[in-house]
Amino acid sequence: MATLGIARRVPLAITGAWRRFAQDPARGRAALERAVPALAAESGEGPLRRFDYAIARDRLDDARAALIDVSVDDPARESCALAVDVLSGSLSTPAVARPRDARGRRAVRAARRQLATLGVPIAPGEHRRAARPGRGARREGALGVLHVVTNSLPVTQAGSTIRTQRVARAQRDAGWDAHVVTRPGYPVTHGDLRSPNPQILDGVPYHRLLPLVMPSDTGMRAAYSRMLGALVDDLRPDVLHAASDHVNAAVALEVGRRHGLPVAYEARTFFEDTWLARHGGEAVRESEVYQLLRQRHTEALLGADVITTLGQGMRDEIIRRGVDPARVFITPNAVPLEFLAPRDQSANRERLGIAGAFVVGSVATINDDEGLDTLVDAVALLRTGGLDARILIVGDGPALAPLQSRAEAVGVPIQAPGRVPVATVRDWYDALDVFALPRRDTAVNRAVTALKPLEAQARGIPVVGSDLPAVAEVLAPHSRLTPAGDAAALADALSALADPDARADAGGQARAWVAEHRTWPSVMGTYRDAYSFLGALRG
Repeated sequence: MATLGIARRVPLAITGAWRRFAQDPARGRAALERAVPALAAESGEGPLRRFDYAIARDRLDDARAALIDVSVDDPARESCALAVDVLSGSLSTPAVARPRDARGRRAVRAARRQLATLGVPIAPGEHRRAARPGRGARREGALGVLHVVTNSLPVTQAGSTIRTQRVARAQRDAGWDAHVVTRPGYPVTHGDLRSPNPQILDGVPYHRLLPLVMPSDTGMRAAYSRMLGALVDDLRPDVLHAASDHVNAAVALEVGRRHGLPVAYEARTFFEDTWLARHGGEAVRESEVYQLLRQRHTEALLGADVITTLGQGMRDEIIRRGVDPARVFITPNAVPLEFLAPRDQSANRERLGIAGAFVVGSVATINDDEGLDTLVDAVALLRTGGLDARILIVGDGPALAPLQSRAEAVGVPIQAPGRVPVATVRDWYDALDVFALPRRDTAVNRAVTALKPLEAQARGIPVVGSDLPAVAEVLAPHSRLTPAGDAAALADALSALADPDARADAGGQARAWVAEHRTWPSVMGTYRDAYSFLGALRG
């Protein structure tokens, strides 16, 4: 990108970073470390430094642990307790508190910001079931779809961004004119000042909404709506298709109503349940943050003209919230056809430097609710029984360092290369003997299905997972399911697959199931059904 183009983005990058630092220097530092990993540092010594580090990274358990170590005589203790209250979902009481130090005032401002943003409802509107006549004519009949998402590849690598790319790529392969647009400021505010706009990724155009300066939290939604509307005027799509979370849906609905466009909403997760799992679990289900998140998400579901979602459990929950079942379509996770190509495990292990033992592991964003601590304990049991089992964990996240410490404490060899490029992830899958999905029993894990186990099965790798509805939905019939959190049961299931013949048989069945039911060409039919329901596809 030309130097002048980069220079024009500098004010946006600076104001985005400044807003984070002004709100909370520790959070600003955390955002900077995400953009520039080389700057990452440990929390340092002392309970207050550890506390600020935990708050900045949204780690409630770590913040509570650090708070215990803050002396009851320390004047900062009261403000630390206030910050923990905000992180665990309390807003109204902290918002009117009058702390005397900077830490407490930051907590008050955080509570007020969340009340100001989460407190804005999504206005109901009449559902539309037909695109504006003739909009697709300039593309010789090709359906125009604009996907409205939060972030994307290549800067943000996660299950959702990978799905966005594969959905749009499959739709373009089907002859549709699919485009993607990301939230205002992205990816400049995530450290990428050089990417072109639009950015073409494997034939998919990604449009960036890049204002001169970053809008404030309270002004973001209006700015987002204005910039998305201008892009819609330019692209003239037939359908707006927003993806989780509710903010994307709210803005897409505003723009769709102004332009007479139908709006689809893809519920890829229940963000409120994801928040719940990482901020105290069932103990904070009645908290203000959870209730507001759930209310806003429900409004998005009720407002959209059609809903696409990943699995039956998610569809059932959406219908329980009052959505007409006729408007809810399951568009499951799937894999590209190239994932079905034969694998050479020995060559990949040699190239990656992985010992030829019984290798079990996962490819994931490493959060506590993945339950990988149970995998460590299960492998420890296998090793006690004489089996040379080892763990390979591909990915990064807040739970990785504690996981590595746990493995070291129980004598389990663990290899963790961190986050790897999407283009090379198949090599890491191919080094595994068994893929483990030992997710904890949480509301989000019972409902929301995963992408990575499908990719593993497409490579002919058997999966052992927790006995949860959403896990069972993405595994081939006869896959081994074990009670969540039961290390002994997981060890038994893994042990049964230590035999190469049993493993090859289970992996072959898994691959055949994915080939028949979970490739993008086969899943495209459900998108056709959803868009046909809107009247956007005819014939």
